[in-house]
Amino acid sequence: MARRVSPELAAARAAVDAASARARQAGALMNPTVSYAYEQTSAGGQRNSQSIAALEQPLELTGVRSARHDAARLRQEAAEAELRAAEGQVGFEVTRAYALAQAATERMALADRAATAFDRAQRVTGARLVAGDVSGYESRRIRLEGARYAILRAEAALARRTSYVALAVLVDASADSLALSAMAPSGSLPPAPPGISRDSILALALRRRPELLAADRQATAALADARAAGRERIPVPIASAGWKTERTTTGGARFDGFVAGISLPLPFWDRRGGAVAAADADARRRAAEVDIVRRRVAREVEEAYSALGAAEEEVARLSPALGSEATAALKAAETAYTEGEISLVEWLDAVRAYHEAESIFVMLRAELHVRRAALERATGGTLFEDR
Repeated sequence: MARRVSPELAAARAAVDAASARARQAGALMNPTVSYAYEQTSAGGQRNSQSIAALEQPLELTGVRSARHDAARLRQEAAEAELRAAEGQVGFEVTRAYALAQAATERMALADRAATAFDRAQRVTGARLVAGDVSGYESRRIRLEGARYAILRAEAALARRTSYVALAVLVDASADSLALSAMAPSGSLPPAPPGISRDSILALALRRRPELLAADRQATAALADARAAGRERIPVPIASAGWKTERTTTGGARFDGFVAGISLPLPFWDRRGGAVAAADADARRRAAEVDIVRRRVAREVEEAYSALGAAEEEVARLSPALGSEATAALKAAETAYTEGEISLVEWLDAVRAYHEAESIFVMLRAELHVRRAALERATGGTLFEDR
């Protein structure tokens, strides 16, 4: 959906179309020129007239057109690479918004369960307060904690709404139209590719990252421009051929024949020195920009790889203690408090620990999705496949 409606992708596709048209135009031959001239002279009662029709064609023997066509073709390839980069960026943004929307939904569900648990606890505490089994302090503390989790539930609902609005903007839809059942991603993460080292991922990124490819094509195109600018110093000859008719009043004579010629511009005033120097400097600038992009890609890969490793370690460390095990422990604590086996403080600590740990774990799982997407974007391709 995002790829269909993304204005960034629409702009990138239009740039590819424009670059393709320029490449086609750069390969066109120079147009010929048709000329017609009429001359008439007279003296002593005699008149002489000439009619000359000619066709002139510049002879592109210097290779300027070929160099310009190469530059335009390379810029077309750069535009295509930039389109792939834009697609990767859109994919990353959708993945991030999707993961955060799902995390916000799960956190709202956690807050809702905690608030519901306190609602039940308030009813039990009210009954025990009447029976004299609990103090007024415990009853007030339960109500206070219930209000706290009700606030957390409201905040989670707002965060969920905000996250779905962010996702809806990317697909040009309303947040309400995104059905939760249809948008819920799989509970399991795609497995990491086995045995891919940091150096291998860096080499992969330097080979296929579209931004780096685009910068390289732009640099090569600038070299072609410099080559074309240097060849423009060589004058382009213009060959002409045509037909000539001459009439005189003497005896009504008429002479017909052909004309042929060649002309060559003289580079007296414009020797293209400034254009050549500018093209050479632009080529050097583009070469430096390739090195800038290469270093940025290496830094992004390093950061994404390290961040993903840290997130995977955290998820692996917390997974055994959370999920169904933590839910069972919370239910046991609630039952124990209801039956008077543990104190209020112990039960409150259990609820708070469960809620905070599960909320952190939800965000960690979402962050793992985002960091995997970030690593794929940094390498310019797919690394993680659903199996």
